[in-house]
Amino acid sequence: MAHVRGLHETGGLPALHVVRNKAQPGKLTTRLARLDHQRELLERQLAVWTEKQQTTRHRLGLVEKQMAELGQLVLRLRKPRGAAKGRKRGLAPGEQSEGRGTAQLHKEMSLEY
Repeated sequence: MAHVRGLHETGGLPALHVVRNKAQPGKLTTRLARLDHQRELLERQLAVWTEKQQTTRHRLGLVEKQMAELGQLVLRLRKPRGAAKGRKRGLAPGEQSEGRGTAQLHKEMSLEY
């Protein structure tokens, strides 16, 4: 027989191999309860996310509608107001325009308090 220096050289003593039964009713019931709780939690999260998604979709529609309206207003303001290709200079208070048929672009305002 060879001399054994420590436990690491014993080569594994024959030990009792304990087999645990994983199918114990208490553990299965506990696992089932945890899974049921997780399922209910996920269902609640899905309901909240679905509601938030609908609200966000509605708000997004409103914002897109407002952007379209403002875009149309900007396009209307950018269109030339007559046959002239360039901008006309504003008239000084004492000057008169050649043709009074066009609307005045600038209105006179009082800046007094």
